[in-house]
Order: sequence, then structure tokens, then C-alpha cells
Amino acid sequence: MGEEVKGYVNQVIALLPDLEKAFHTDKPQKVLHMDISFPEIFVLGQLSSNEKPSMSELGRSISMDLSSLTRTVDKLVKKEFVARKRDPEDRRMVRVALTAKGKKIIRRFEEARKKHIESILRQMTSQERRDLLNILKTLHTRIYGKTG
Repeated sequence: MGEEVKGYVNQVIALLPDLEKAFHTDKPQKVLHMDISFPEIFVLGQLSSNEKPSMSELGRSISMDLSSLTRTVDKLVKKEFVARKRDPEDRRMVRVALTAKGKKIIRRFEEARKKHIESILRQMTSQERRDLLNILKTLHTRIYGKTG
């Protein structure tokens, strides 16, 4: 069993970069045709599902250190995709929220991603799609202990 698993490691390592490229997970600027980095789109995505977190809450939710997060949020504020606001109940705390422009960008990105993934899945048979989903769910469970 141990040798069998070792035999798969290099194959998985070889496949992952191409699969990342195919799913455009690291190049949002290609999907949106604009200057936006992966960390920026990642923060926008998190903000779309997390209502006005503090900077520290946001950093914890995406496992990004506060200095990197601050630089990323600064860029997003400059692009008018994100706004910083003082918490009305605790004026020392700053909350971060998507602007209307930021919501539009993340919707465009998600729609483009969905269309792209749909085009990939259409090339597979129904059984292959079911098998793929089962494998991805199993992998997710093994890594995170739960399914999405």
C-alpha cells in the first residue's frame, strides 16, 4: 500500500499546476480582463460571503497575515471595490465591506468561473462528472473533515 501511494505522488504533483491553470484559479485578471490579483479576488470573494468583518476576522478567515491583508485591502479601496468603515458600537474597530463596484466584480468573476467550469464538465460523460464530484468530495472530507 505504501509503495502504491508513493507511485501516485509524482503524478498528482505533475497534474495540479495544469489543473489550476485550466480552472483559472490563479489568474483572475485573465477572466475579468482587468488588473486584479489572486489575493484581491480572494478577499473580494470572502467579503461577499462574510458581512462586514473586522480586518483581523477577515485575516483569520482566509489565513492571511495582517500586513499582507492590509496591503491587499489598500489596493481594493483604491480601486473602489472595498470600503473601510468604523464599527458604530466600537469606534476603535474598523470593518471592511464590498462596495457596489466590488459586488459587481465578484459577480462577474464567479459567473465567468461557472461558465468555464461548465464548459469543462460538458466534455465529460454523466458518469465521469459523478465520479469527479465523488472524488472531490472525498478529498475535501479527508483534508477538512467535512464536505462543502
